[in-house]
Amino acid sequence: MYTTSFSHQNSKQQFENILSFLKEKEWIFNYPNTHILVNKVLDSFPEEWINCLKHISNTDLNNLPFGSVNENWPSSLKMFINNIEDLKCKIDNYSGIFGIPELPTNICISAKKQHEIVSLAVVVQSICKQYNIATVIDVGAGLGYLSQLLFDKYNYRVLAIEGNKNNIELALKNQNKFYPNSKDYVKYVHHFITENSVSDLRILLKSNFKEWQEDKDLVCITGLHACADLSVIILNIFSQLDFVKSLIIMPCCYHRLELQEITETEEQFKNFPVSEVLKSVYSNYNGERFLRRPFLRLACQQSKGLWKDMSSKDHLVHSKSCIFRAIIQEVAAQENLEVRRLKRKTGKLKADSNCNIEDYVGNLKHTHELIPKEGFSTKCKVPLIDDPIFKSKILEKWNQHKENCYLVEILTAFQTAIQSICENVVLLDRVEFLREKGLECNVYKVTDDRISPRCHALVATRL
Repeated sequence: MYTTSFSHQNSKQQFENILSFLKEKEWIFNYPNTHILVNKVLDSFPEEWINCLKHISNTDLNNLPFGSVNENWPSSLKMFINNIEDLKCKIDNYSGIFGIPELPTNICISAKKQHEIVSLAVVVQSICKQYNIATVIDVGAGLGYLSQLLFDKYNYRVLAIEGNKNNIELALKNQNKFYPNSKDYVKYVHHFITENSVSDLRILLKSNFKEWQEDKDLVCITGLHACADLSVIILNIFSQLDFVKSLIIMPCCYHRLELQEITETEEQFKNFPVSEVLKSVYSNYNGERFLRRPFLRLACQQSKGLWKDMSSKDHLVHSKSCIFRAIIQEVAAQENLEVRRLKRKTGKLKADSNCNIEDYVGNLKHTHELIPKEGFSTKCKVPLIDDPIFKSKILEKWNQHKENCYLVEILTAFQTAIQSICENVVLLDRVEFLREKGLECNVYKVTDDRISPRCHALVATRL
């Protein structure tokens, strides 16, 4: 079983165990859930699993992602669940925390955001205190909440780097209004971090903090939401700057990693994998065929914390929402059409919904549209998503698939069960990347995953 302190010596075997399992069970995660009917994912369920899971109790369904098995299940299903448990990585909570600070009362942000900021701040304080670090670089500083907290509660000088100019302007406005005494210690800089930012960071530190001396003053790099490729870029930068003693970042949005090559069945990413050990295993197992964007999307999905409390009505609503959307996709695909969202969050049923297909389809005109599939003529008239003929085909498909709602929820339970394995692959690949460069690195849980799904931080130090 993985631990956060597994040695480089056995990491290859650990990666091989996980990739062998994921390759065998790729039908569970290798397609978007919107495409489970298009790709006939439900047909991959073993017949003996279907027979016993058709009448699964809500308790068994809720416990499934936590490794619980029913003795009446077939041995192959019990072995599958046990294999998942054996492959999970034990990631410890960060223990070096000395106290939880409170955000200033004038801060008006969500409880989730507050929890993330405060939790990361105490880890930064713990590491910086241990190594006598007085300067922090906050990458992706946003509106500066973490940067201001690090100064206000711990007296660090902070170089707050943000790529969005509007965020910088708002952060400066807030600083002038609420934190005027921090102006000499929290410096906001508009800069987009790239692989070429190594020399820029040195220059920015010297120009913003006249007292900072490269040969004497150690630095910590932190980042609350090191989105997509940014987290790997930061790892690279950290490895090249000798005066940066520590790194504490919380990666997220793995599914937004930049693609390097793509075909209909394969996807290769610029920054995954990054360690030599996983690159070797990835190549041997043809990882480009199953460690694709759906895998990375699952890796950054909600963890299993909330699953255990779902009611039977919650599961019904969720399963119908999934299968309704999959039916839309199947009908559209048969017409050589794609379904495109009109806004970011759309088309999900609410907990108090009647789970009615007619209501769902009636609302689609506000949330989705149909467009021609790539490679097909745009000259033909594209039907509206609530076109009567299109709608009748959807209703026909619903009558065909409605008995499979429970299977959709079982599939989701399997995905929830392996979510942490998928995320472990991504995180531990990055741990190995730094270890291969002679740097100490580990993964710790620093937030409550029921509040903030991306609860892990990479904590690295230069020995």
